Order: sequence, then C-alpha cells, then structure tokens
Amino acid sequence: MIVIGITGSVGTGKTETSSFFKRQKVPVFDSDYEVSLLYKKPVVLKLIQEQFPLAFKGDRLLKEELASIVFEDKKKLLLLEKIIYKFLNKSRYSWIRRQFRNRKRLVVLDVPLLFEKDNKRKYDKTLVVTCSEKIQKIRVLKREGWNKRRLVLTKRQQLTDKKKKKLADIVVYSDRGKRYIYNTVNDILNKSIYFKKRSNNKVISNFKK
Repeated sequence: MIVIGITGSVGTGKTETSSFFKRQKVPVFDSDYEVSLLYKKPVVLKLIQEQFPLAFKGDRLLKEELASIVFEDKKKLLLLEKIIYKFLNKSRYSWIRRQFRNRKRLVVLDVPLLFEKDNKRKYDKTLVVTCSEKIQKIRVLKREGWNKRRLVLTKRQQLTDKKKKKLADIVVYSDRGKRYIYNTVNDILNKSIYFKKRSNNKVISNFKK
C-alpha cells in the first residue's frame, strides 16, 4: 500500500486538493474532520475540561475561547495537542488497517502539521499545498471565528511554506486554479504505479507508533 501525506499551512487549499483525490476514488483520511468528531466525544471533552475549565460554559465547549487560550500560551497548546493526538493517532491507525483490509493500493492522509508534529518517514510521498500569502489571508479571514491575530498566532506554530516546500516530494500551488490541481492530482496517480512500495505490515507498524 502506498501512503501519500498532504500538508500545508492554514488556508492554503489542502482540503480542496484532497477532494480531487476523493473524486478519483482514493481513500482520504481528513485529520481536521476527525478532530472535529473528537471534540464531540464525552471522554475527550472531559479531559479538555479538566485542563481548560475556562473554555467551557457548563458542559459546552467554547471553541473560540479554547483557541484564544492555547494560541497565546505554547505550553497550553502542547497540553491540548497531547490530549487530541492520543485519540487522533488511534483513529488514524484504525483507518489505515481498514484500508489494508479493503485491499487499497493507495491512500491519502491530510495532515496539517505533518512536518511539525508527525514523522515524514511514515509516508511514501509527501505533498505540500501552498498559495500566495494574499490568497491565504483572504481565505482564512472568511472563516467563522478567525481574525488576523489568530492567523498570525497559528502561522507561528507552523513551518514556513519555504521550509515545507524543501521537505516535500511534491508541491501543489492551489492559487493556480482547479484545473491545475486536477491535472496535478491525475499526474501523481498516473505516476504512482512507479512509486516504491513498502509492505503493508511495515505501513501498519509505522502508524501504530
């Protein structure tokens, strides 16, 4: 099984790029979506509330309040990440095993902090999605709960696009348009038959760690 990791800074177009893989019937693990599901699980909410009681109104998590707390304090951000990643890694491992059982030849994992928090060696190919800072800013500030301050603080937690492009095997420029992204994804899939494959047991072992 070939594993492709997609990453990129906030607002650069990871989700859109991943959607083109989905259209080609490639299984995609969406880390952001999985995290959104975790925030609905009582066991996760309980752990978060124990550490961040001010981010709750009764039993309801105030996501914007939590974001403002952790992005202003790196230690608190690391504490939240420790809680989330424990469950996220389990979900990802189960997903990888399921794709193996379904005999999938190639899968994609959308991982926002692949180079910052993950291990590049888990992936056969890494793909970074990028765009101009102007486009990135426009995209992010349209999102609910985002402002210039949060964007700046978020980018501080991430490697620069310049560094990510050096680390990645493939670079996709999302501001060149949907046709460009579509053609790039198709090119990757066409060339994937030549990618060096690891054994499925090796892949599963890597994601168990």
